[in-house]
Order: sequence, then structure tokens, then C-alpha cells
Amino acid sequence: MDLVLALALALATIPQASSPAAAPAAPALARASVATAAQLERLIQDGKADEAVKEGRPAVAAHPDDVDLRLALARALAATARHTNRQVNVKVSKDDTERGEIRLKDEDLRAATLQVDYDAALLDEALASLEFGIKRAPQRADLRVFQCFLLTDAGRIDQAKAAIESALAALPKTAATAKTMTAYGAERAKRGDPAGGAELLAPVVKAYPDDATIMIDYANVLTRLGRKYESYDAFDRATLLAPKDARTVRTKAIGAMLLRDYRRARGAFDTAFRLSHDVADEFASYAAVYGLDPGASATLMRELGKPAAASNPAVADLANAFVQAGTAGASSKEAMTLARSLLDSQQFVLAIPVLDRAVKASPKDAEATAMLQTAYRELGCASLAK
Repeated sequence: MDLVLALALALATIPQASSPAAAPAAPALARASVATAAQLERLIQDGKADEAVKEGRPAVAAHPDDVDLRLALARALAATARHTNRQVNVKVSKDDTERGEIRLKDEDLRAATLQVDYDAALLDEALASLEFGIKRAPQRADLRVFQCFLLTDAGRIDQAKAAIESALAALPKTAATAKTMTAYGAERAKRGDPAGGAELLAPVVKAYPDDATIMIDYANVLTRLGRKYESYDAFDRATLLAPKDARTVRTKAIGAMLLRDYRRARGAFDTAFRLSHDVADEFASYAAVYGLDPGASATLMRELGKPAAASNPAVADLANAFVQAGTAGASSKEAMTLARSLLDSQQFVLAIPVLDRAVKASPKDAEATAMLQTAYRELGCASLAK
């Protein structure tokens, strides 16, 4: 879900404390000469943020203790300051240079990351307005949520972490608060900044130590960073909190597969299968075995490949492809055919043990290495392919 939308939904559900008593009423003439918070918000919604800034500054100067005006001005300043684009990382060939054009592939577009820049002066002015409002109304969730959003969106990770910690200390510990505070770390990870994501999720994990979903999110980000043992600890804590939830256990198994710890992955997939009775979990367990011993995997997959009235033909076909690859050898033509098929069908997690074994068997096989990198890139953790 888009972070801005998630925050908007969260604001509708987090209870808000009332604002402090308003400052003494200004004379009627002064009130008529400045905009209200509602008028500023309407201008922003109409795409007139610049106009809202021009009207908001004198309004705040006239009513400096009006928290709603402060928030509306901060929104207008942020909307004016924010600029976005999509960054696509592609290799430019000599032919591209000579043609004067670059041909983008679908995977290049999928891998594009959102880049956000702010005018620093306007951003600092918006943050100062929010900080003033928070001092006046420390339990106003909308002020704190927007402050956390701006700092996260601008990539000011240390400040965002401090704002999240402060918000968690001030706001009620509800499910809505947890969901909102988790969104910041998730957004940084989605933008290709898992290190920032881990920093922002850490205080949320500390505040909600019994929430398995938050723990899983944290474990996933740690996995993307290659922080193996920290991610294992977080995954183990999550499965202790939700021992009968197949999805939680399955996510733990996938994390181990990404880190190419096939023994751990197999154990977790086996547990998930006992909970779910889903053949996909059983299949993934046997695929993990391929990473340990392709021949042993072939023996197990042979059972799934047998024709049966209740079997899924697609599962049987794929199982038999694993049998052929495991029997022929890790760097065989059959293994590479299987790997290509898995990538084409976007079964990237299952492709990892097949390609990992192929690279280990033939370290100079450029195609296998490139395919392994593709699998990890499509899973959003290209650095783990090394």
C-alpha cells in the first residue's frame, strides 16, 4: 500500500487528543484577514500548495498558538518542497550509445526505485511548525504521524527514528498505532534502503515485542541486509509468538532460503506443511533439499511427480523436472532448463537452490551466475546474490 494512503487511513483510526484551549479571540477585522486551517487544507487538495503557503504564513503569524493552522501550513510547505522521480538502473551498451537511445526491459522498470527530494529550507520550516504544534499538543496523533512521515520520506533516518520513538511514547499503544509506525520502516525498505528500514522498525519492535507480524517485517529487512543471525533471532521470536500460523513459519523458511541456509529452510517448510497441509510447502521443502544434495531431492520429488487422481499436473511436471535435474547433476543441461523455467514462471525462491548448486558446480558459468543474480534482484535483495 502507498505510504501516503496508509498514513491517511491510519489517521482516521488513531484516537486524537483535543487541542489545547485556543488563544484569546482576535478582533473581527484580524480574523477576516487571514486564512483558516480548513481553507489552507482545501487549497492543498486543489493542488494550490504555493498559494496555501502564502496565505498560511501570515495566518500562523496572526495566530501562533493555533495547532491546526500549524499543521495545515506544514502540509502546504511539504507539498511545495517535495519532488519525486523514478530511478532506473540499467547498463548502457556501446550500441545504445551509438543509437542515442536506451531500451528498457520489463525487469528494469520493475526494479525502478522512487527517489524523493525536498527543498531543505521549506522542509525545515514545515518540521519547525510541526515541532511547535507537538509541544502544544503532544498527544495529537496527526501531528506526530505527519512529522514521522516527512522525516522518513526525506530520508532523514536518525531524526525519523527519534520521532517514531517519541510518538510511540506519547500515543496509545493500539493496533492502529502499531500499523502506522511499522509503515515507515517498510517504506524505506521498499525504496531500496533496507538499512534505513531496519533502523525505523527497531523501536517499533521494542514497543510491540509480542506482535509476530511486526517481528516478521523486521526479520525480513534484516534478511535483505544479510544480517543472518539477527534475522534468525527475529524469525524465531515471531514463530514462538505464532507457533500455529503457517504463514509466519513459511516466511521464516523463505528467509532461510534467501540466505541459502537450506537445512534451516527445509525444517521450517516441513513445519509449515504440518500446519497447512499445502503441497506447496512440501514442494518447497524438497526444493531446499536440492540445495543440500540434488540427488536426495530427486528421490523426494519422485513421489510428488507420480500421477494420482488428486495431484496437480503442474506440480507433478515441476517435480519431475527437479527429478531430471537432480539425477543429471547440478550443472547439467537439465538443471539449467529447470532454472530457466523457474525464472520464467517467477518462482524465484525455488530457483535459488538450483542456481546456487549450478554456480558451485561450475563457478565460471556466467549464465548461471547471471540467472542467480536475476532471481535475487526480482526478490528485492540483489546484494544477497554475492
